[in-house]
Amino acid sequence: MVDDGAWRGPVWWAVVRERAAACWWQLLLVNLVFAVAGNVLASVVGRSGAAPEAAAALLFAAGAALSAWRWSAQLQLLTGQSDLAAAFRAERGPVLRLALLGAAVDLPGLAWLLSVLLPGGYDLLVRPVLPLLDPVALYLLAVAALLPMAVLLEGRDLRRSWQLLHGSWRSTVRIGLVVLAHAALNRALPGPLPGLVLEATFAVLLFGCYRVSAGADNSLARNTS
Repeated sequence: MVDDGAWRGPVWWAVVRERAAACWWQLLLVNLVFAVAGNVLASVVGRSGAAPEAAAALLFAAGAALSAWRWSAQLQLLTGQSDLAAAFRAERGPVLRLALLGAAVDLPGLAWLLSVLLPGGYDLLVRPVLPLLDPVALYLLAVAALLPMAVLLEGRDLRRSWQLLHGSWRSTVRIGLVVLAHAALNRALPGPLPGLVLEATFAVLLFGCYRVSAGADNSLARNTS
């Protein structure tokens, strides 16, 4: 196993290679299952005849819950679970907590929801600051990038995710580059198949960031105690 206390770039890459080799196809299957579930849910809600406001609120909430559940399954695989069926079993409390925190920092999703629920509010509050929306959203993505690990693996919250991002300049650069590449490739390679590969790759890369950043934190705590 890779030493969690080491934090240099080659060690991060070793973690990524180790975990990708161990469970890459399971991660692809997990993302396929949740992609299908999301599409089915959107189709059912779209055909239900519900008011646009109710449909938007339901899709936003369900999307946050599915994303949190997907992360739970991925992290179980990345931390050594070999039974794919068992990886889908999740503790409802932590998953719900992750869904709520993730939704709270999902700036594009909140802007979309506001545009449906309160078109006037969107025009008043969001449209004037649209030029700033992308950089702020990217920063929030970076802050929340390790939120699934902070909540599901450590039982902590957004503050811990922020600490992991800003623990050192190497952590900040590493996580920032992963988030930026993910956002850019999502825009450049739309479609279901690239999306499956990107999400699985993103999970492995961020897990590597977490292992290295958390290891560096632990090493620093031991050296200063």
